[in-house]
Amino acid sequence: MKKRYFALLLTVVLGITALSGCGKANSKEKLYLYNWTEYIPQEVYDAFEEETGIQVVESTFSSNEEMLAKLTAGGTEQYDMVIASNYVVEAMREQGMLQKIDKENLTNLGNMSDTVMGLPFDPENEYSIPYMSTITVIAINTKKCQELGVEIKKFDDLLNPALENNIVIVDDVREIVGIALKAQGQDSNTRDQAVIEATLPWLEQLKPNVKAYDSDSPKTLLAANDVAVGVVYNIDAGQAIKENEDIDVVFTEEPCEISIDSFVITADAKNKENAEKFMDFVMRPDIYKMILEEFPGVCLNDATLEILDEAYLNNPGSNVDAAEVARANLVGEVGDAVTWYDEVFTKMKTN
Repeated sequence: MKKRYFALLLTVVLGITALSGCGKANSKEKLYLYNWTEYIPQEVYDAFEEETGIQVVESTFSSNEEMLAKLTAGGTEQYDMVIASNYVVEAMREQGMLQKIDKENLTNLGNMSDTVMGLPFDPENEYSIPYMSTITVIAINTKKCQELGVEIKKFDDLLNPALENNIVIVDDVREIVGIALKAQGQDSNTRDQAVIEATLPWLEQLKPNVKAYDSDSPKTLLAANDVAVGVVYNIDAGQAIKENEDIDVVFTEEPCEISIDSFVITADAKNKENAEKFMDFVMRPDIYKMILEEFPGVCLNDATLEILDEAYLNNPGSNVDAAEVARANLVGEVGDAVTWYDEVFTKMKTN
């Protein structure tokens, strides 16, 4: 009888212990991050969790507009941290979506290049810390372009009928309408409704040549020889070049569009300290290098630049020529005029 009682007691104790263990596993500290698709490798999240015990729960978006719509509709409490482009940081702050960052917790902040600190959209970096820069470049399949008799020297060359169904472009209103504006000799950050609407004929000429609108993985079509040209983020160009030796980058008479993507903490973040720990972790040279090896954007970390290998440094998509970065146009905030940008881009895609 005593044996049976002891066995029953042991079973109950083990059951309670197991349930207690499950509770601890489920109560693991979290960081809820809203990020661009394919922008931070899973290995970085795993390394952060192993070192700190904090699990990063990532959700992704394909454009700043999509991100803003999600936060506006569902509230900023959905996520602790977002990676936002420079031209929306100011708008997010004005709309009360952000809170100040405690920079005293960022021991590795000094690794970031001075060129991307203290910019007009956040002069004191109170609300944003630079993560990475992306420049929209024109990637070409040299063999396919030669076969088609196409040479890209200016944005108008993208309208060549020989490129019908042979271009992949980022599904990004500001980037593509910005290119149309520059092709017409206009400011790509204009707020003039008439000037913005006047880009529609140019965009409609481009449309037959567009095989796909893809901000998530445009490199796939380039690397697979499915298109001759890509108007893509340099990260995708760099990845395509690694996979296909026929891919190269060309620079037009007009400057490229460039944006700086930054970490921001939402106004209603539940895990602010975890967000700051992750920012600091990413700014470590070895971790930032790990990111660039998979997603080769423009390096903004001076300490990392010193340890990058030849595969990155010699890739024209990854390590974009400094002169091109310097003359690139920084995508700016356009206020309510964004509605007109959206309208012409939507008409291009749907008409």
